[in-house]
Amino acid sequence: MLFGLVFGPLLGCGDDPAADDGGSTSAATDGSSSGPATTATTATTATTATTATTATTDPGPGSDDTSASADSTGTTGEPSDGPDVDVSDPQLYEFELDPVELDPTVADNIELQYAHLDTRAAPLGKLVFFLSGYTNTPGSWRDHGRQIASWGFHVVEPHYNNRWDCGDMGGSCNEDTRWEALTGEDTSSVIVASRADSAEGRVVTMLRHLAEVHPGGDWGWYLDADGNLRYEHVIIAGISHGASSSGLFATRRAFSRVVMHSGGWWSVGPDSATPIDTFYGLAHSDDEQYDGILSAWEAAGMLGVPTSIDDALPPYGDARQFVTSVPNGYPHCSVCVSPDSPMDEGGYVFDPAWRTMYGAPQLP
Repeated sequence: MLFGLVFGPLLGCGDDPAADDGGSTSAATDGSSSGPATTATTATTATTATTATTATTDPGPGSDDTSASADSTGTTGEPSDGPDVDVSDPQLYEFELDPVELDPTVADNIELQYAHLDTRAAPLGKLVFFLSGYTNTPGSWRDHGRQIASWGFHVVEPHYNNRWDCGDMGGSCNEDTRWEALTGEDTSSVIVASRADSAEGRVVTMLRHLAEVHPGGDWGWYLDADGNLRYEHVIIAGISHGASSSGLFATRRAFSRVVMHSGGWWSVGPDSATPIDTFYGLAHSDDEQYDGILSAWEAAGMLGVPTSIDDALPPYGDARQFVTSVPNGYPHCSVCVSPDSPMDEGGYVFDPAWRTMYGAPQLP
């Protein structure tokens, strides 16, 4: 493995300290935000959907993904072309999903999970599968999910085992333990993660449930006839530990693209299931993990060179490795929606870079 260095605990994105591993290891905890991301009121049941009724600005052109346009019936076309989303009553749909209520067989990672779909934006026909950082729960990045949904994505944030530490075990422990946490395959001696408790298993269960309780969102479109994810229509993304896990996941599953906030995966070979030219990353120069993250990107063979997004415009020279030096309280977590994400009169400063990374349309 490229990295053996383990940094000490860093202050998390909220009030709790936690260690994490973004490039090798790093930190992240509460990523809740009071910024301009759309808000919604929810209840703590297995299914909730709620609304925000003020229309947002049309994102406009500029995506590298094909957006579906609504027809006169308020749907987005034939299911074969993309999810058949009902946009006749534009609003933010947000779901709080209790994993125990969804599947009584689960034994671990039982914090609330989230799903978001904002029908005020043209549906993009892509699902964002977001992995939180070390010890984070999905609620830590709920506002980031809302932000992504506001561009037109379906978004899911599962709870999974992100609490483990390989200590001095070395070898393949890091990779094997990540894989078991992601898929439920028995590859690690450090954790025991069933399929039902794995990140991938949780997302499949969430989508099946959402397909039943919110048919207007056509969540089931992201599952194939065998009930597996249609990976080619899924973006895998994450923060810190979740970013590293996203990179590993993408080497073995053919995702649409990979988005890594404050993290990276260093072992991406030529036989990677997801091509390296679809890997994107964003890191802050004041992050204690910065050098490790950039080393991971370089080792992975990510395209281009670290490119500053500060005072620059999309698409940033078609870069894949994005860096910033905008001052803020906690750089490691500022590169996702969090209380430390810098803002100006237009909203989040990093929004254009985020849109580029995820393949979303830019604001006009």
